Amino acid sequence: MRSTVPMPESVGPRDQVAGDTTSIPLRVPTRFKKTLPAAVRVRSSTAARRAGDDEMKIRVVVAEDHPIVREGVTRALAHDSAIEVVGAAPDGILAMELAHDLRPDVMVLDLNMPGLGGAGVLKRLLTELPHIRAVVMSADESPESVLHTVGAGAVGYLSKASTGEEVRQAVITAYGGGSVITPALAGHLLRDYSSGGRGDMAARPLLAPRELEIVRLVADGLTDIEIGKELYISPRTVQNHLTHTREKTGLRRRAAIARWAAEHAIA
Repeated sequence: MRSTVPMPESVGPRDQVAGDTTSIPLRVPTRFKKTLPAAVRVRSSTAARRAGDDEMKIRVVVAEDHPIVREGVTRALAHDSAIEVVGAAPDGILAMELAHDLRPDVMVLDLNMPGLGGAGVLKRLLTELPHIRAVVMSADESPESVLHTVGAGAVGYLSKASTGEEVRQAVITAYGGGSVITPALAGHLLRDYSSGGRGDMAARPLLAPRELEIVRLVADGLTDIEIGKELYISPRTVQNHLTHTREKTGLRRRAAIARWAAEHAIA
C-alpha cells in the first residue's frame, strides 16, 4: 500500500485553509481559452514523460462545478505520489473535452453540473471513451441515486463528506479494475432495500457478476480455495473480489455476507 500524507477530514469547503490563496490550475481545451481567460493549462504529462522527469502515474480529470470542492479534491489526490491530476473542469461539456484531449485513466465526477450533467458524461464515456473509469462524488446519498449511477456505468460512488484518503483509495481501486461505494452509503442501501422485496433490485446492480458468483458460493459455505477451484481462479483473486464486495456492502465478516446473500435471494 502506498504511503499517503494525512489529509483533512473532508474535501468540501472545509478544506480551504484560512489565508491560503493557492489556486489549482484549471485545464481546459484550447478552443475554450477565449471564454475562460483565467484558466491555465496544466503541463502535459505526456511531454513530461518524454522529457524523462515524470514516472507513470494514475492520470485523473476532476469534473466539479464548485471551485472550492474542485480544488479540495485536486489537493487530496495530489498527496499521493502515484496520482496525477492532469486536468479539471467546471462542467460536463469541458469534462468531455478534457477526456478526449487527455485520455485520463480515471475521472472524478460530480453528478450535478451545468451544461452536461454527470449522468450525461457517464453516458458519453461509455460510448466514446469506455477505458476511462468514472468515480462519482455527490451530495445526494439516496439509494435511488447510488443505484441509478452505478447502473449508468460509474465504478465508484462517494459522498461529498468523504475524506481525502477515501477519495485517493477510490481512485486507486477504480484504476485497478475494482469498484467502491462509500461504506456509509452502502449501509444506507442495505437498510433501505433489505426488506419489502426490494433487496434483490439493490444487490444485483451493486455487485459485479463475478462478485455475485462468489457471494453465492460463500453462502454455500465454500472456502476461498474451494471457490477458486469451482470458478477456475486463484484464491487470491477470490479474496480480491471479496474485498470489493465488503467495500460495496459495508459487511466485514464472512457470515454476514452469507446472511446478506440469503436476504437478497442471491444464495
